[in-house]
Amino acid sequence: MRYKQSFIYVTLTEEEKKAFFEANKAKFNKPESASAKHILVDSEELANDILNKINNNEMTFEAAASAHSTCPSKDAGGDLGTFTRGQMVPEFEEAVFNMKNGEVSGPVKTQFGYHLIKLENIQAGGESEYEEVKNEIEKSLMYQKQSEAYSKELNNLKSKYNDTVKYHD
Repeated sequence: MRYKQSFIYVTLTEEEKKAFFEANKAKFNKPESASAKHILVDSEELANDILNKINNNEMTFEAAASAHSTCPSKDAGGDLGTFTRGQMVPEFEEAVFNMKNGEVSGPVKTQFGYHLIKLENIQAGGESEYEEVKNEIEKSLMYQKQSEAYSKELNNLKSKYNDTVKYHD
């Protein structure tokens, strides 16, 4: 018995990628996101005391986070990185997305305790540019085209060898 190894090649043009992007722009919308730092403590009194020290330039926000926060982010100066709406508890999120860049706010009470928050940056949401999502589109379309080509080849082989091969679909 002989087996012939066959490869199925598919190609993807820049025009196909751009057409897919134009037809599916809404799928590539970026959500609004924020980068922030916080200090988490157990009491409102302690939060206000720390906030006063920060506002009076007795210590930086980052040093205060390292010294006083009960959150593991204290090792990074309270840095929480970047997050989108829906990733944080509602009270914290509401405060962050209503602050100005560089502003320090608090205390904000949540189920975890009292937070002092420093907003580093807010990134507006909206449409992505083609160049930002080009690789994602290429992977998706190549997978789609390969699946279609393999299905077509499998169907051709089934019709050609249907009487000699038993299939377990």
